[in-house]
Amino acid sequence: MKYVHRLRAVKPLRWAGWASLPLFPLFCCMVLEYYNAGDLAALAAFWRLHTPQAVFGLLVSCVLFALVLLLVRRAAAACALTGGASLLIAFIHSMKLALNGDPFFPKDVLMAGEAGSLLSFLSGGLPKYMALAALLLALWCAVLALLGLRLPLRRTDHLFWTASALSLSVVLCSSPARVTRLLERFSIYTEFTMLQSLNYEENGFLGAFILNLNNMHLQPPGGYSRDYVERLLDRYEAVPAAGEAFDVILVLSESFCDLRELPGLTFSRNPLPRYDELLRRDNCYSGTLYTNAVGGGTVRPEFEVLTGLSTEVLPDGATPYEYVDGPLESYVSNYKDAGYRAVALHPYEPSFYARNSAYPHLGFDVFYSHDELYAIRPLEYSSRGYPTDDSLADHIQLLLDGAEEPTLLFAITMQNHQPFSPMPQEDITLTVSSDRLSQENLDAVTTYVQGLAAADQMLGRLADYIDRRARPTVLIFFGDHKPTLGANFAAYEESGYFSASDPFTFAVRSKIYTTPFLIYANRALDPGLFPQNTGNQLSTVYLMDAAALCTGFQRTPYMELLLDCFQKAPFYNKRLAMELTPEQEEAVRAIHSVSYYRLSE
Repeated sequence: MKYVHRLRAVKPLRWAGWASLPLFPLFCCMVLEYYNAGDLAALAAFWRLHTPQAVFGLLVSCVLFALVLLLVRRAAAACALTGGASLLIAFIHSMKLALNGDPFFPKDVLMAGEAGSLLSFLSGGLPKYMALAALLLALWCAVLALLGLRLPLRRTDHLFWTASALSLSVVLCSSPARVTRLLERFSIYTEFTMLQSLNYEENGFLGAFILNLNNMHLQPPGGYSRDYVERLLDRYEAVPAAGEAFDVILVLSESFCDLRELPGLTFSRNPLPRYDELLRRDNCYSGTLYTNAVGGGTVRPEFEVLTGLSTEVLPDGATPYEYVDGPLESYVSNYKDAGYRAVALHPYEPSFYARNSAYPHLGFDVFYSHDELYAIRPLEYSSRGYPTDDSLADHIQLLLDGAEEPTLLFAITMQNHQPFSPMPQEDITLTVSSDRLSQENLDAVTTYVQGLAAADQMLGRLADYIDRRARPTVLIFFGDHKPTLGANFAAYEESGYFSASDPFTFAVRSKIYTTPFLIYANRALDPGLFPQNTGNQLSTVYLMDAAALCTGFQRTPYMELLLDCFQKAPFYNKRLAMELTPEQEEAVRAIHSVSYYRLSE
């Protein structure tokens, strides 16, 4: 202890310690912005080309550090708290970008209770230089702790300055309008939130994060009013059902896509034989589904498919089910109104994404999550630890066979969820080769393809089951999003499928944000929205509307509105970076207005 006292008595060392503190906010800022930019060259370009936004981020870091220092008074503690938070946020942000292309949103803080579930989907080690940054932080804090640096303020002065700083911060952030004006002084504009990848690139991490924080409350879309929505819906009338009542099997197949699109891949056998065979049948309609997720974020396309509402009216990163706190008209409730029993299946935790609290409001009679499914019949598990698609197909058949009334059954699969870590050789039944992919990315592709083949087998098994049934039955099968396959879409980039260095064009994004869908039945189907059996295109909000047309099922006024919107804008979401015609803008405004109305009022 006497050596510590001697150390603290050396004034030059203490002066050096105090002198290092103004540099600490810069350290925190650079950590966040480096992992946002991706590399040193991009970080340098950000500071050079977006200086006002970079300066804003540094000022935010300075203010936050000063507030923490005033609150705790001890320099080491202040650095540990702010530096530790910066490293943690940088880690989460980097991992999210690598896994699904999404940045760290303010709403992600609310997912802290599900951190264990989320971490189970991660793979790989620390991002580059993260260990070095953590070591530097630890050494910096240790030196400050040894020097015992503490703000030389009396208790009354400490309280005064702390209260003054907090009061000033509250005043500056007292309203969204005031924050908006402050952000605009640093060339940070709300318009950037229309495309979050561009938002974080142009404004930096801190600028983009605070911009999103300022927009966390639900904001009405342009031109919105309650009167506008009511007049809009009054133009349409409900359409009664015509023909037989179909049992409906709706399957969200985790990460399902046609990976054969990637150039240069060779498979030891066709991974999608049943999918190919179904697409050739007359009573099957298929095509491309434009989704709003990649790598993760299943809840967004899921919500849009089940409700026909757009998640774009919600804050970015929000879980849509958080806004469902009462009965919500949906495609599910439409089947309920027709006398159907509505059942949901997902072999995972029921509270994940707040499904267990929201599903009853959508109209589901029962939700079988992992434990309930296992109690009915033990689930089987793949070598990667996830319940298999085949065992979920067992439960689908079991529940439908036991149903007396017409049934809507919605199932979410789990077997092909990320991470796609290398598999033991004995578990690989379908090999993939490529002269374009690194071994790491080829391993990810190989792991993914094992699950893709299992999804295809499930699809074929359900089609065979439908064919054997006497009751009219329709299967709607779709992928929620493409898999990431390596950090920052590495496998796609290496194969030449698209260039991740040019991610903001529609040409690239239309490849990232698309998955297959098909509608198949054991009866002849009406073409409905579809001009041909294959090659059709539509957004997630239209999928169940299209299925209702195919089977002659009853339609609500909103479903009729969506049919009109489909004629103007058959596919759209803001992640696609599309340029819209005035007619398409009108259709998007209508969908957004009804979505806001139902989720906020």
